[in-house]
Amino acid sequence: MNVMSAILKPYGILKTYIDGEKEKAVEAGRTVRQMMVDLGIPPEIVALVLVNDEPKPKDYILQDGDIVKLLAVIGGG
Repeated sequence: MNVMSAILKPYGILKTYIDGEKEKAVEAGRTVRQMMVDLGIPPEIVALVLVNDEPKPKDYILQDGDIVKLLAVIGGG
């Protein structure tokens, strides 16, 4: 059985949730929000979700081959 997957590319502080890696294969067929929770990324710190360079809601269901970029809320201080 072929497992469908998408590629997660977190930016900035979000990289720390995948051990500083540039990208990670994640399971397709789930929402962006479910993927974030599974990885321990608090959804409320993600300001922007881009799927294949298009803005998407956190309830978007990942498709096989999607490239998902997550950008964090920019913190001051």
